[in-house]
Amino acid sequence: MEKIEILRIESLSRAPLVVEGYLFKGSNPKAPRVAVVGAMEGDSILPLYCASSLVDFFKNKIEKEKIKGDVLIIPSINHYALNIGKRFWPLDNTDINMMFPGYELGETTQRIAKKVFDAINGYDYGIILERRPDPATCVPYIKLYKSGYEDLLAAKKFGFKLIHHRTMKSIDTVTLQYNWQLWGTKAFSVICPSDNQVDKKIASQINQAIIRFMDKSKIINYHIFNGYESTIMDRNTISIVKSPKSGIFIPKELAGNYVSKDQIIGEIVDSLEGNIIHQFLAPCNGMITCFYSNSLIYEHAVAFRIARIG
Repeated sequence: MEKIEILRIESLSRAPLVVEGYLFKGSNPKAPRVAVVGAMEGDSILPLYCASSLVDFFKNKIEKEKIKGDVLIIPSINHYALNIGKRFWPLDNTDINMMFPGYELGETTQRIAKKVFDAINGYDYGIILERRPDPATCVPYIKLYKSGYEDLLAAKKFGFKLIHHRTMKSIDTVTLQYNWQLWGTKAFSVICPSDNQVDKKIASQINQAIIRFMDKSKIINYHIFNGYESTIMDRNTISIVKSPKSGIFIPKELAGNYVSKDQIIGEIVDSLEGNIIHQFLAPCNGMITCFYSNSLIYEHAVAFRIARIG
């Protein structure tokens, strides 16, 4: 293992920001190479944990000769935000994942993005560990933009239940996934639940999927059980259930559970009087992909997303 310095930014009032990567050299120079990017936001605890667990796996749990292609893991980029529990870059509240491919003479987050992109550009595959931006508990899944550069067949190698094949917005052109793909890397975003508590079961599912992908892509030689035959979903195949009232939210079904049309999947309790003021009914047969993760829900908030079946 080689620990490499990706970037260093001096600070007037505290220790410098030093972003490091862990490079595990492969034994076969012709094998594909992969880079894994962890937490880019200060509340991305599960992506940070998954990336650091991958470092431990490659450092201590796999024989060196089984690593065929180079593997670079960058567990964290936005240390300052992580240290104070703030989502974005603390000084100006900008999102590093909205700054790619970066600009070396620009604002701080643009310069950070440029240094990171220079270090990971040229890899055959790229994996981005992302936290859902909304307060939702979800099944882990792959997010791929409909950019014209995406590789759906390769995305199925992870073995997740779902691949969200998402229509691009204009703002998505400055994300890491799109720019990585634009420069020839097959990039995938692994979406993690937004919960701040580490769920080791979910983390294990995510890391097993990444290891499975690396094995099927001939980057490593480490066979594990097959995953799911991924279902490709888009906006047209997902039903959104919104809350008509505010109150205390009590889900009756969890992410990953299959439900039937008109089944009770949750309820809202009056926060002052304690009586049930609304029951959520499944609008279709399908699987709950995510649900609202806060106990207090607001009117018009998205309570459930359900991938339709049939």
